[in-house]
Amino acid sequence: MTTLLPKEHGAYGQLSLPLVTAVIVAGPSMAGLLLALSGVAAFLAHEPASVLLGLRGARIRQELGGTAIRWMICALGVSAIAGAIALLVIHRNARWSIAVPIVPAILLGMATVRGREKSWYGEVAAALAFAGLAVPIVMSGGGSSTSAIAVAAPFALLFVTSTLAVRTVILRVRGGGHPRAMMATRRTVFAAAAVSMTCLAWLVADKALPAATIAAAGPGLLTAVVIAVRPPHPTRLREIGWTLVAVSVLTAVIVIATV
Repeated sequence: MTTLLPKEHGAYGQLSLPLVTAVIVAGPSMAGLLLALSGVAAFLAHEPASVLLGLRGARIRQELGGTAIRWMICALGVSAIAGAIALLVIHRNARWSIAVPIVPAILLGMATVRGREKSWYGEVAAALAFAGLAVPIVMSGGGSSTSAIAVAAPFALLFVTSTLAVRTVILRVRGGGHPRAMMATRRTVFAAAAVSMTCLAWLVADKALPAATIAAAGPGLLTAVVIAVRPPHPTRLREIGWTLVAVSVLTAVIVIATV
């Protein structure tokens, strides 16, 4: 049965784990809960928007077009109202943080309108938007910008590098295989992991981030590198997905225990 719930099952984890982790670390707050509601509602608007744009096919658009319009208007309305109220009640020194998830979310919206939501930049934008939502939620609960980044950064690095690593699996066989694209993506994963760890080490040494941030980011970066080094067969994508869910949970546990 065709529904208007998002079909990208991995996205549920990318949305929920940073959000729940941020609320646990900073404690619940009015602005934080409103931002969480706004993010979830915006997420639920994605599938009806895709249907209306014809990304799910002409038949699905014809069958579900009316329902998709109502669903999208309702979801975007809830998202906008909750976000607006959060902007009013959040401490003025933390208002800037709301831009952290909004900027990549706008980029994702632009990619979706162009039918490029599955491109590397569309998927990276989604990953950054999901992880970035933790920043304003932590700060709305009274956490510092350092704590907010320490929560969001491990998830952002995990989601971005694992997204690119999974693309190496797909590029290996799609359309008979794209060796050059696969190798370029693999090198990007390696470079991203190396640069990320170097930057984290520098920030920790400069006391801009807690040392535990490296421990929280490590499992995700290592997993992405392992997948990129030896891309499994696409028939194992479900197994890879569950592995990434487990690593995401581990990341959440480390963040909650150390931030």
